[in-house]
Amino acid sequence: MKEFIAELLENKVVLSLIYIVICLILIKILDGITKLIRKKKDNSIKVAFTKGVLEFLLIIFTLIKIGQMSNVMSRFASTILMSSSLLVVVLGFVFQEGLSNIIHGFIITVFKPFDIGNRVEITENGEHISGYVKSMTLRHTVVVSIIDNAEYTIPNSQLDNANIKNLTTQDMPNRFPLTVSITYEDAQDTEKLQRAKKIFSNLVLENERTINKAAKQGDDLFVKVDLADSAVTLTCFIETHTAEANFTACSEIKERLLEEYKKADIEFAYNHLQLTGSVKLAKEED
Repeated sequence: MKEFIAELLENKVVLSLIYIVICLILIKILDGITKLIRKKKDNSIKVAFTKGVLEFLLIIFTLIKIGQMSNVMSRFASTILMSSSLLVVVLGFVFQEGLSNIIHGFIITVFKPFDIGNRVEITENGEHISGYVKSMTLRHTVVVSIIDNAEYTIPNSQLDNANIKNLTTQDMPNRFPLTVSITYEDAQDTEKLQRAKKIFSNLVLENERTINKAAKQGDDLFVKVDLADSAVTLTCFIETHTAEANFTACSEIKERLLEEYKKADIEFAYNHLQLTGSVKLAKEED
């Protein structure tokens, strides 16, 4: 039996497979340990990043051990080293993109501007994302949008350079602007405009899902008035405990606005085409 095991260990292919199996088992154990830590503590971004680093090191170690046993790998490495142009391309890709993301991921982990499960607002190069941090790897962080539930994969290098607002640490509610448009004809009537704002404010405060502060104080909500190209827009912020409640509340308020504005004879603005001039009809010949 001992001789059989010794012969197997001398076989490089078998030994390589053993290294791969051990690597996969250790990664599986690492996953289990990570899940246990997350159950006992909050979802920590340090745990996720450390797990990624350890998995990366395990894979590299396994590849090195396999490479040491393989003449093919040695010849392959020599070929790469002889090609200076290919080496520059490989190093440029690895160090500029891969290593950059890892370094920035480490910086995010140390300074910890957010954690997994936190609600954040991210602004970078004019683009804005509001959502919840789902996960973090060596290369990127995944954020789930509160608006359309889409998953955004953001490289750690971009994320570290972005403006990040952590709403969870500030104990802030989910806040989303709801905008409706009314015609200029109705808005020019001061009484109708004030009535439109009052109806909008009341419907927001009456909704069972909203938690706007004005509801507790007995005041009207502030309704912002803006002048658009073909309409006057009214905007009010909807505050709820969760993103799902916010989405539902906005839908319910819109339905009520359709009913109440119709009763108050307030017309919603909509895009329409107005033709001017005259049309000349050709006379039919007998």
